[in-house]
Order: sequence, then structure tokens, then C-alpha cells
Amino acid sequence: MKKVKLIYNPFSGNKSFKFDLDVCIGIFQEAGYEVHPFRTLYPGDIDNHIATMDPTYDIIVASGGDGTVNIVVNAMMRRGLHTPLGIIPSGTANDFATYLGFKSGDVEDVCRTIVSTEPVPIDLGLVNDEIFFINVVAGGYFTNVSQTVDKDIKNALGSLSYYLKGVEQLPQFRKIPYRITTSKEVIEEDLYFYMILNSAGTGGFNNLSPGALVTDGEFEFIAVKGRPLYEMTPTVVKMLTGEHINDKNILYLKDSYFKIECLDDTFKIKETTVDGEMGPDMPFDMRVIPRAIPVFGKFDQVKEKAENPLLALWKNAGLPTKL
Repeated sequence: MKKVKLIYNPFSGNKSFKFDLDVCIGIFQEAGYEVHPFRTLYPGDIDNHIATMDPTYDIIVASGGDGTVNIVVNAMMRRGLHTPLGIIPSGTANDFATYLGFKSGDVEDVCRTIVSTEPVPIDLGLVNDEIFFINVVAGGYFTNVSQTVDKDIKNALGSLSYYLKGVEQLPQFRKIPYRITTSKEVIEEDLYFYMILNSAGTGGFNNLSPGALVTDGEFEFIAVKGRPLYEMTPTVVKMLTGEHINDKNILYLKDSYFKIECLDDTFKIKETTVDGEMGPDMPFDMRVIPRAIPVFGKFDQVKEKAENPLLALWKNAGLPTKL
């Protein structure tokens, strides 16, 4: 009989996945799979479990947020497992699952997609030759808010809590000099923050890189240049609507290799985030590992982009989306 390893984080998001566990197991059993669940209890137990578990599973399914998925992916790659991966979005931030066409809370849709479609090998990023990521590595202002926002507020407000926490950093804003090295060029530019993306979005911004493909062997670098804040309103609106790539205040690059250096030793936010979790300090480099792991998703469908919650607030306040 075929086997599924179901790894789930009961503490992710609003902690509701436990109510869908029977539905999830039932769908896999109906499709002829034996389901072996693993409930994470403490930091490091997913790594330990994957390091010692039976390597012959037909599918590994991860239920949680982006951080849980990142832990599973890193443990799989360290073990040398290229088992097809299914992702059930049940966390506060589910950016990569959103790109795959899955909606948070719709466990039945995800499980039925997994048992009825073929997985597609997708690219992964590798930071400093030791940390894998499936969606994004980021640095600068705003990028550490997922680490500092209160858990109760995060569970109550979801990704909106990240935006509200990020507003607290606005009084500290100043332009920071960076050096960005790709396989083709070296650029020095003053920036506020940057993201290196595999998929189309992060932090609830689902259309940051409209042309992103997870199978093309390249990642997108998107950064906000260090311009006067009064010039930034049109740029922010464009980022909400996905029309910012050619904006004068945006630095956009595409490559399979990036090295990021901060040229200001006084800048305090040296750390990066990797799929929303704490990453290495700058400087760091990353490269793409092409088609590293097969993943289930709605790759053959036109994805309906979920509206950014900040854009919804902007519209409800009667503010224009074209400036």
C-alpha cells in the first residue's frame, strides 16, 4: 500500500487544522494511501523525525505556515529525500501555498489536488550553501516584523499584523547602501529593503513578481530604493496592485545567483529572514537549485490572486489605486 507522511503543526495560525484532520486522512485513505501522522511538539522535532523516518514514503505532506514548510524542506534536503511534497496552508503566512493556488482553510481542496495530480519539480534557493528556502529571503527594514509581532495579535489579525508592526519602523527609515552581486553584474544602490523571490509574493503581497516561475532556474530580486518618503506613495500603491516592476523607485533583477552586502556598518538590522524565519546576517550569498523537489499545486490553472488585505483597507477608505 502507498504511504503518506503527514507532518502538521497544531500551533500554526488559528490552530484549526486539528478540526480538519479527519477530512484530510479520509481523502488519502479513499485514494489508497496509508496515512502516518506526525504532530510537532517542540523546536527541532521535525528535523529529528525526518532524519530517522522510513525514507520510502510516496508523499510527504506539511500542514502549517511558511516556517513549518521551510523546516520540512530543509530536513528533506539534508536527508537527500526528493519525495513529492504537499503543502496544506494552515499558518498565519501561507505565501507559497497561495502561489500554488491553495486557500487557507480549504483542506479538502488541497488533499484532493494531491491525490489527483502529478507533482512538478520546482526550484529551491540555497543560502550560504547551508540553508534552503522555498519562497523568499529578505533583508532591510520591515523584514524582521514576523519575528517581533505578538503571537496573539498575529493569530487575531493574520498577515495584517505584519503591516501594522512594520509601521512602527517608519520613524527609523533612512536609506542604506548595499552592494548586490549577480552572475552578470555588480550594483551599488541605496535601499530600504529587498526580497529575493522564487514565487510571486510574500507577506500577503501576492503579486510582487507577476512573472515569477518556480521552474525557470532564476529568482527575482525586488528592492525599494532609498528615495524621500514623500515620493513613495505611488510606489506603494503600485506594489499593492502588482504594477511596480518598472517604477523608478524599484530595483528589479533576475538571476540564479545573488550576493548581498550591507555597506553601512552602523545599520542595526543585519539579519535576514528566510521564508519568514530568522536567517543569517549579511553579507550572504544564495544560488538557485533548479527543479530540486517535486511539489503538488494547481500549476495548470490560472491562479486567482487573493486581494492583499492592506489593499482592501486602502479601497475601503476611498483612496485611489491609481496615482
